[in-house]
Amino acid sequence: MFFIIICFISIFALTYSYSSSSYYFSSSKINTSKLITKSKSKPDTVFTLLFGGDMMGHLQMINTAYNFSTGKYEFDHWFQFISPYIKSCDWAIANLEVTLAGQPYSGYPQFSSPDAYAVSIKNAGFDALVNANNHSQDKGKYGLERTIRVLDSIEMPHTGTFVDTSEFKKNYPLIIKVAGCKIAILNYTYGTNGLSVTHPNMVNMIDSFVMINAINKAKNLGADLIIPIMHWGTEYQTAENENQISIARLLAKNGANAVIGSHPHVVEPIKKIKITNINNDSISVPVAYSLGNFVSAQTNRYCDGGIMIRLTCNRKNGKVEITNCDYLPFWVWALKSDNNSSGLINGYYLITEKQIALLTENENNKASIFFNDVRHILSESTEWK
Repeated sequence: MFFIIICFISIFALTYSYSSSSYYFSSSKINTSKLITKSKSKPDTVFTLLFGGDMMGHLQMINTAYNFSTGKYEFDHWFQFISPYIKSCDWAIANLEVTLAGQPYSGYPQFSSPDAYAVSIKNAGFDALVNANNHSQDKGKYGLERTIRVLDSIEMPHTGTFVDTSEFKKNYPLIIKVAGCKIAILNYTYGTNGLSVTHPNMVNMIDSFVMINAINKAKNLGADLIIPIMHWGTEYQTAENENQISIARLLAKNGANAVIGSHPHVVEPIKKIKITNINNDSISVPVAYSLGNFVSAQTNRYCDGGIMIRLTCNRKNGKVEITNCDYLPFWVWALKSDNNSSGLINGYYLITEKQIALLTENENNKASIFFNDVRHILSESTEWK
């Protein structure tokens, strides 16, 4: 197994040993546009939620995805090694850090990716996407609204950006149902790179009053779990900053059951906040400060990969708790024709350590550095805040 387990039951333990039995568990998944359910709902049950980091769309990626023989952009093969892990979980979500604004396609600094990218993300096993990030407004009003329309057209649930306030009030927070349990997904960003959001469009911004109101709304809607996905932190810093810690504690105190972070483009620690909530209960809340990149063309150290987080949730006697948190590290393999002896076509493949034998010696060295860096960064995950 390639998930590294963080146990939340009595002792917060981190291990780097792998076992196939703890990964290949049984699950059943049904996808609809607004609702994710298991085929059978039992009074006492266990289910899993998976979270991925930043889905980038650099120009090199777009160019590589174009198939001249078909005249189409093709991304499905990029996810072939990682997709089984995603699909094994009951529900999965990631951060779409591009717009789907149509042609001309563009990369950094203002992203517009082919619609086929979103289709391939769904084909890989993701059930929903969050959109509130610093690139939400890259292509203005048209880009924000077209992104929403494309995701709706492929029946991909999403949250974080909205055409107008009526859509926000109707659809936020995103409530998904897994194993008969309601999970509320919140999503906020620190900003939009200085670009103004055009009225009546909305991009959820980090604001204490707004976030507490959303948590309370989720409670009123009967959410069993409330999970904010935050676009925050300092880019390329492998440790969380004081602002992230402060926001995480605010969210936990007011009712968040876990907090998932993105934006720094590098992995940051996973920690467990111990706090007294507004009901005067002593609670422990897992916080993954940054999952790093999911897929990108960034090749700098720490940026060329990321982790997926899996939360194991247990419903017993009518109460839902997060009992386990695992992570899976993976590296982005930019496969090109001039170094391709694998028989695979060009692409940005997401590989775990299981596929490292496919790499050239130079690629192997880079991947090994990344996996070792992740272990070092997450060794801090045993600390308590």
